[in-house]
Amino acid sequence: MPSTSIPKQEERNWLDLPSDVTANILNRIGMVDILENAQKVCTAWRKICKDPPMWRVINMNDIPIFGAKLSRVEMCEHAVDRSQGQLVDITIVFLYDAELLLYVADRSSQLRRLEMAHKFFIGKLISVALMKFPLLEELNLYEITISKEEIETVGRYCPMLKTFKVNKRGYEGSLTRYNEIAIAIGQNLPGIRHLELIGNRMTNVGLRVILDNCHHLETLDLRECFYIDLKGDLGKQCSKQIKYLKLPNDSLEDYPYIYAIESEYYEDNYYYADPYDT
Repeated sequence: MPSTSIPKQEERNWLDLPSDVTANILNRIGMVDILENAQKVCTAWRKICKDPPMWRVINMNDIPIFGAKLSRVEMCEHAVDRSQGQLVDITIVFLYDAELLLYVADRSSQLRRLEMAHKFFIGKLISVALMKFPLLEELNLYEITISKEEIETVGRYCPMLKTFKVNKRGYEGSLTRYNEIAIAIGQNLPGIRHLELIGNRMTNVGLRVILDNCHHLETLDLRECFYIDLKGDLGKQCSKQIKYLKLPNDSLEDYPYIYAIESEYYEDNYYYADPYDT
């Protein structure tokens, strides 16, 4: 009588996987697990975890606010060091240490994308740092105040910039200040293609300068820009000139970092929402 037993399947040894496949897997587990666990599995994995291309993209959303052995700043600096100048994309979230931006700038001249969000105190440091990112193509700022002088720095030292997001909800500063920001964008970033100004309090004066000077602009996000009036010629200019246009009352469902708790004035009533927690 022939045997009916099921042949035992050969067990896979994960340590025998090609190094590029292993690197692809490790890249998906996040910075914390790589630094605190994966690199300790074996010599081969540690070698992969120390390989600079593993650190071309750093996302601090991967780092918990509490619970890691190293502080968020220490962990980010360690990841930047491991990139050995090959870092091209970094997201810095929920930090109070403005010196971290300079740390990145001094070691990451190849950076293409920089995103900062949530209580990141930058002040004049952003101008100093941006001078060291000549290849920057995308700059995203969420809930961070930027000045017209800093925008002038971006225009001068980041000639490759194509995407600029300055999203800050709530009310802060005068209409004049917001118009200054819009005018600075129009005058200093004529090559911009994608622009987000969610929550900006500029008037038609500032918007017109952007439209009249940024002739390559394809995407314009004006959600919660409630001080502009698009009923007349300016609205027609937007519709004709902009390929992808979001209007002041359009939904904020895809706004990444924060959601306002229902409040009359949107003052300090925010809680953190991780856009990668899906």
